Amino acid sequence: MNRKWSSLLLLLVLSVTDAYLLAHPNLIGKIGVLVYKHHYIRNFPRALLTVAIVVGISLAINEVVYRLTQKKTAIFTYLALTAVSVAWFMYVFVAFSSFSYRITGKAFIYGAHLLPVILAGLNLRYLFKRILVQEPLNGRLTAEKRGQGAS
Repeated sequence: MNRKWSSLLLLLVLSVTDAYLLAHPNLIGKIGVLVYKHHYIRNFPRALLTVAIVVGISLAINEVVYRLTQKKTAIFTYLALTAVSVAWFMYVFVAFSSFSYRITGKAFIYGAHLLPVILAGLNLRYLFKRILVQEPLNGRLTAEKRGQGAS
């Protein structure tokens, strides 16, 4: 299977898994979702749409940066996006370690942790991909080095 398709399939499986976990808190978690008006994760289709939008926007940003920017700019952007994802993961880790979130159920807690991990992995994949791809050389300078001369 093509490497790009297998990566997209993995991203799809992780997104569906995350949406399933977010949509299935225990009874206390369901009450918390209703009280705090988290309508975007109330049921599986809404959670799947929310996760798909977040992952899709992140994937689109990464593709645009990969295709339209210089190597140094892209690397800096990917590092910044990865730092945001890691900071988000640390926030979720600290928030879900408190008592009020600890009693919402393990599935819900794992789902909350999984989304920033997906985004960090996506950003790191593009970072390493951009680091390993070499910039195309200037065609005119290459021709001059070969002795063909400039026209």
